[in-house]
Amino acid sequence: MAKSFRFPLQKVLDVRQIAEDRQAVALKKSQISFNKDMERLEDLGQIKDTHLKTNVTNSGDNESISLNNLKVSIDYISQLNDKITDQIQIVEKSNKKMEAEREVLINVSKEKKIVEKLRERQFIDYKSNYCKKESKEESEIALQVILKNKNHGNEQC
Repeated sequence: MAKSFRFPLQKVLDVRQIAEDRQAVALKKSQISFNKDMERLEDLGQIKDTHLKTNVTNSGDNESISLNNLKVSIDYISQLNDKITDQIQIVEKSNKKMEAEREVLINVSKEKKIVEKLRERQFIDYKSNYCKKESKEESEIALQVILKNKNHGNEQC
């Protein structure tokens, strides 16, 4: 009975698989965070656009806008611009973090792939050697049967 294939670096492969899974989770979290940051930036842009359209529509009706309302509106738009600038910086940091996580995942995956390739090669060698050994054993058995039949054939004559 032949023993089954045993990869000596299986523990290393298992550890690298766990590292890859963890890094994939970290990347997914970074992507979710990036998407939330992008949504917040888009929301701020929409708020600003809505406010600008509302003020342009109100001033287009030949109504005079009070100086006080104009100042409040300008201050509000200025605050929105500051928030948008801050949010752009947050999005850039989030994007850099996501790209860094992606690079780490790529490297971890490459390291795992190296061990997987080694395992595949060793398994192919194992199968090849197993087939050769089995073929040799079958040949020896066949030779023994032929020799046995010859010996029995000579004894009967």
